[in-house]
Amino acid sequence: MLEKTGTVLEEFQQVEVGEPTRTDRHNHSFIGIIVKGGVLESRGTVVVEDQCGETFEVDADNVAVID
Repeated sequence: MLEKTGTVLEEFQQVEVGEPTRTDRHNHSFIGIIVKGGVLESRGTVVVEDQCGETFEVDADNVAVID
């Protein structure tokens, strides 16, 4: 599965999550890590853990891999 710039999403990548849409649980953009088993291709989402240890399921097109 690809993120918004076309990079393949994989477990344990550091990503920037964009501003939330109406259906998102997070309140603002943040940097986090894709958790183990967190690439949910069938749903088109990834599960990202933020710096406080909370996890959020976000659309793949709302994340960008940080090099």
